[in-house]
Amino acid sequence: MKKMKLFPKIFLFTFTMMLLISIIAHLLIFLIAPSQNVLVTNMVVTNTGVSALSEVDMPRLITQTMLKTFPISIFCCATISALFSYFFSRGITTPILSLSKSANQMSKLKTDAKAAVLSTDEIGALATDINNLYQSLLLTIRNLELEKEKVSLAEKEKIDFLRTASHELKTPVTELNATLENMILGIGKYRDYETYLPKCKEITEQLGDMIRDILNASRLQTQGNNEPCSNFSLRSLLTELCEPYRLIAEAKGVKFKIELSSDAFVYLPEGQLKKAISNILSNAVNYTEAGQSILVVFDKNKLSVSNECSVLPPEQLQHIFEPFYRPDLAHSQATGGNGLGLYIVQKILDKLRLKYQFVPMPNDRGMSFTIQF
Repeated sequence: MKKMKLFPKIFLFTFTMMLLISIIAHLLIFLIAPSQNVLVTNMVVTNTGVSALSEVDMPRLITQTMLKTFPISIFCCATISALFSYFFSRGITTPILSLSKSANQMSKLKTDAKAAVLSTDEIGALATDINNLYQSLLLTIRNLELEKEKVSLAEKEKIDFLRTASHELKTPVTELNATLENMILGIGKYRDYETYLPKCKEITEQLGDMIRDILNASRLQTQGNNEPCSNFSLRSLLTELCEPYRLIAEAKGVKFKIELSSDAFVYLPEGQLKKAISNILSNAVNYTEAGQSILVVFDKNKLSVSNECSVLPPEQLQHIFEPFYRPDLAHSQATGGNGLGLYIVQKILDKLRLKYQFVPMPNDRGMSFTIQF
């Protein structure tokens, strides 16, 4: 059974009520009409003379008059009731129909859908609330889409990282296994245990370092930064971190200079920041040859670690923060680099929302890593 629409319902209800009120009003008028005869002054000529008084049947006269005018009166009232009911019904249903059309567009998630605010009454307030609710819904959907993209990107990055990590681990494991197998079988030069046992130990240490870095990088990907923040001095932190790397650099014949002209207190996870700066210093020491220099400067809330070395071309700088990327593979293997140092630095600094850049030094004398606090 098809349901009646809202406009006919309101129209019929309003029209019926107004017509009923009109009929009741007519009946009340009919009931309270005078019911007694009334003497009126009237010149009446009779056989006996002139009479000045005559009696008029007033109830009958009123009844006859009302019966004659009732059809016209009822018709006028019905016409007025119909017109009033029509405009009244239109006034109520028009904004409701407008809201229904807008809601239909909103159900299709059209960005330009908007309910028209046609009045300042409750329906107008409802239209405003619907608009606000729809905008909040669109904002929530956009945020969910962004989060979905972030999760998808993170999952893809995690899969790529694990795939690359397994490939990187495969090479030293294969080398170690082959060396040990040849030593066990006593093949050729591998009978010299005194030479190849230390080499196996060196490969094992490299594997341990790589596994540790892989676990640290994986922890940053999955858990993020759970270390609580604390307030500490950057000058004290840099002084503590630079000292061991200064000794390593001097042992290599590399000049290591520190210029801490200012100090600043920051509210950050100290352990995470230590790890990032330590990786930057380690990278600078590993890639600086004897006779060259490293300069650590902290001034006006900006830390820069500059080292003299071969300048990386732009095509290599684009990939420098990718996991296991080595711009100079032979040198990286010689220095024990596994391509995870700057990747971990990037992850930490991004988590801490610190601005950073890794660019060539002026006059192409080397590379400089800068962090803005």
